[in-house]
Amino acid sequence: MSLIQCIDLGIEFSGKYILKDINCTIEHNSRIGLIGSNGSGKTTLIKMIQGVLRPTEGKVIKAKGCKIAYLEQNATLEPELTLIGYAEMARADIRNLKHRMEALSTRLREKDDDAIHKELNAVIEKMHQVGAFEHENEISFVLQSLGFPETVWHKRIGDFSGGEQTRICLAYLLLCRYDLLILDEPTNHLDIAMIRWLEKYLSENTKPYLVVSHDRVFLDNIARSIYAIENGKLNITKGNYSSYYEARQIAMMSQQRQFERQQRFISETEAFIQKNMAGQKTKQAKSRLKMLEKMEVIAKPNAGKQVQLKIKTSARSGNDVYRFQDVSFGIGSDLLLAQDVNIAAYWQERIAVIGPNGCGKSTLMKLLIGKHGILSGHLYTGASLKVAYYDQHQCELDENLTVMQTLWNIVPAEPQGYVLSWLARFGFRGDDVDKQVAVLSGGEKSRLYLSVLIHEKPNLLILDEPTNHLDISMHDALLEALQDFDGTIIFVSHDRHFISSLAHKYWVFTRRIQGNSIINTIEEPDLDAEAAIELAFSEPELPKHKPATAKPKKRKTNPWLLEQIQNELNALQDEKVERLRRLNEIHGRLADSTTYSDSSMVKKLNEEERIIQARCADIDEKVLGLEDEYLLLVCDE
Repeated sequence: MSLIQCIDLGIEFSGKYILKDINCTIEHNSRIGLIGSNGSGKTTLIKMIQGVLRPTEGKVIKAKGCKIAYLEQNATLEPELTLIGYAEMARADIRNLKHRMEALSTRLREKDDDAIHKELNAVIEKMHQVGAFEHENEISFVLQSLGFPETVWHKRIGDFSGGEQTRICLAYLLLCRYDLLILDEPTNHLDIAMIRWLEKYLSENTKPYLVVSHDRVFLDNIARSIYAIENGKLNITKGNYSSYYEARQIAMMSQQRQFERQQRFISETEAFIQKNMAGQKTKQAKSRLKMLEKMEVIAKPNAGKQVQLKIKTSARSGNDVYRFQDVSFGIGSDLLLAQDVNIAAYWQERIAVIGPNGCGKSTLMKLLIGKHGILSGHLYTGASLKVAYYDQHQCELDENLTVMQTLWNIVPAEPQGYVLSWLARFGFRGDDVDKQVAVLSGGEKSRLYLSVLIHEKPNLLILDEPTNHLDISMHDALLEALQDFDGTIIFVSHDRHFISSLAHKYWVFTRRIQGNSIINTIEEPDLDAEAAIELAFSEPELPKHKPATAKPKKRKTNPWLLEQIQNELNALQDEKVERLRRLNEIHGRLADSTTYSDSSMVKKLNEEERIIQARCADIDEKVLGLEDEYLLLVCDE
């Protein structure tokens, strides 16, 4: 049986249907990408699937006991909870079993009773069945993969940024038990490495999922079916986004030919009717009129991009836009984000800034617009720059104003018709212009912010995540406008399609080996987009041992010295054998369910296990160093 069946669904608000005649299923092996323009009804469909909204017509049939895990875009979390505490709440069953095991262990210490032993063994067996003893490793894996190192696990959720809180919600969902996973734009606050990790996680996941996304590459990598909402209808295409796009282009071309052919037929028939209705062929004219009235008219295909943007410049800048000479910058004196930076930007270049979350990309953007200072070196700023800065958080929008007031404040002398016409280019029509900024969705705020920036006719665009929250139609319109832009563009993005389509130069945050340490810097490599991304997310490795230096003359090695090294190697190997023997004993005791009757003993064994494993790793490192030293001495003879 299907997990979810949507049968003839329709829903209306204020007498207008948002969705109509929706028929689809979600199976146990579904891998669905849900797409559609902002406001098309994607979230509405998800809420009907969950049972949060009741459809006006039709019905949703859900499999009995089906658990849905849903990541919404603006989730509200309890600010006083710690990150690790919230993550552990994802598996309440495991947490309850652990509490029960601890309680039974305490009772056993007070009184040795067969009934308690039996119950404790049953709890431990259940914990094995549900993966309780592996759950801590799973929490660590998910949190660290989503950019939360152990150093922040005990931090209050209220102290994390909005984007970080979205990632926390994602981590929680991936850790909990569910039958269907629904993610609404999960990549908005992930860097490229995290997006790739999520792609791999979903592809290896055995549970079905439905993912709302505007990221083409992400959809190509995770979807087997595309559910596209267009004009209130749901169109289903097998395959990933590229398959959907190709099928849609073919269908639109076919529909366009049919539309044009039918329009010619209608035009010729109407001309015949008009000419002959009162003539000798009246009967034929009436017959054709009836035929036209019964004819199902083929709609003109939607050409796709409804928004047509054109970014104009008022005047060009100088050839040199920015030049960094041995620049270092950071946050305060404690956090150095980059040093020894030597890069440059020139007129009409399109530069993508690439790096992991937290490396300093947004700080670099603020440094370029003069809102952040450098620590050392020299930053040259070119002449005649008219800068438009797009902040991914839209901090400069006044939430007390309406959409129309926001733009009209910039051009108070222009008539209302001019303001309405400009806003319409960005998808704000009718009642939308009277909405207060505070109630706008993320996508609507992004569009409004872009409308303000583009109106200023800049010659330098500095864009921090400009495609976040934009649907594919607006994404394409913006990309096309930026490709035609006559000025300079420096932008941050985690959208791989956007980067490869727009940039022809890259500023890459890298970690470089300098002496015996690794430093953070920014490079300007001569690479393509994919190679630049790989460079940004690669980790350099310091050499473990100092290489042998060439000696002009060979000398005789003291055999006593070789003997001492060999003795030390033997002692280390003997120690490791003994420690591994003890480790096997510990593993044997931890595998025995009766061990868990004494929680303090379990803790003691786990701690000893950790110490032994750390010591064995230390022994391996020392043995490697001694072997290298021995070989150097032997080869020097």
